[in-house]
Amino acid sequence: MRTTRNAALAVSALVAAALVTACGGSSPGASSGTANSAYSQISALPKAQQRAKAQELAKKEGNTLSLYTSMTADVATPVAKAFEKKFGIHVSVFRANSETVLQRTSQEEQAGRPGGDAVETDFVEMAAMAQNGFLADYTGSGLDKVDPSGRFTHWTASRFNVFQPAWNTNLIKPADEPHSWEDLASPKYKGKLTVEISDSDWYENLTKYWLDHGKTQAQVDALWKAIIGNSKVSKGHTTMMQFLSAGQSPIEAMNYTYITDRAEKKGAPVTHLPADGVSKIPAFARPNGVGMIKDAKHPAAAWLFYDWLLTDGQQELVDLGLTPSTKIPGDQSLKGTTLVPFDVTGLTKEGADWDKKYDQLLRGASAGK
Repeated sequence: MRTTRNAALAVSALVAAALVTACGGSSPGASSGTANSAYSQISALPKAQQRAKAQELAKKEGNTLSLYTSMTADVATPVAKAFEKKFGIHVSVFRANSETVLQRTSQEEQAGRPGGDAVETDFVEMAAMAQNGFLADYTGSGLDKVDPSGRFTHWTASRFNVFQPAWNTNLIKPADEPHSWEDLASPKYKGKLTVEISDSDWYENLTKYWLDHGKTQAQVDALWKAIIGNSKVSKGHTTMMQFLSAGQSPIEAMNYTYITDRAEKKGAPVTHLPADGVSKIPAFARPNGVGMIKDAKHPAAAWLFYDWLLTDGQQELVDLGLTPSTKIPGDQSLKGTTLVPFDVTGLTKEGADWDKKYDQLLRGASAGK
């Protein structure tokens, strides 16, 4: 039914196997020795001196950075420009969905021609790149303000995508707003819901949440059957929000709150919180992360981007309406939100099973836009 994240992970696994066969277990790349030297020179210094050293080395590299990211264009462009303004480093951005970012990185590693220096994308793809040995360690001061739950092997959470329902306020009046995930199963929403074709992580987290909070498997299955029975299927959260804003769909069973908030600020009649501003709908915050390619052509610039995104760049993310991975004064992205833990390890280890279950579930939904 769809191209899944775990299909991308399978591609990455095959690439890793090819790398081991061809290279005795090490990733190829003419620049690997240079990259390792740069990373080592930076990490060998006290944290307070690392950024200055990285800037010195980045200048020798030509003050150039190649960034691979799944950020939307209206996020990636200002982020790149803010980094360029800070360090005078020209940023070349390759922007695609997270699966494509992983596939391109994997294919380049297999060919021994890394094109990216730094990468910023979804946690599943970041975890795959780390597991396949594509990423280098960062030990700078940028880690100091990141909660331990946001620190992973070879990569770090840079921001969070928060899951909640969203609706058009012209089509859904206050008395008809959903106030729980369970409400989405109500017959009054028949034909009014839209679900996204790749949201198996939402399905997995909400299923486990319900089971952990007293529901039986039979009750959970019945809720999902009813929710999907109310729904049509669409692809792409940004596209879904365009349809929601235009009034072509009344409710999205799940979208990222920052996409809803940004549409609302532009004047769209959409929201993801009840009118009183306090949501009792548990919200799941999925980490997106930043990493630096182990054999990058511009490793010092990659280190600087990683360091900047976890420090000065966090304010830039807040200014763009995203949820940062550190505490930033003035951040309102989680205001009124009841946040619950996101199951990172479950999806990375059991993702293929959840993809399959979600695919099977969606067969009960209507085809959408």
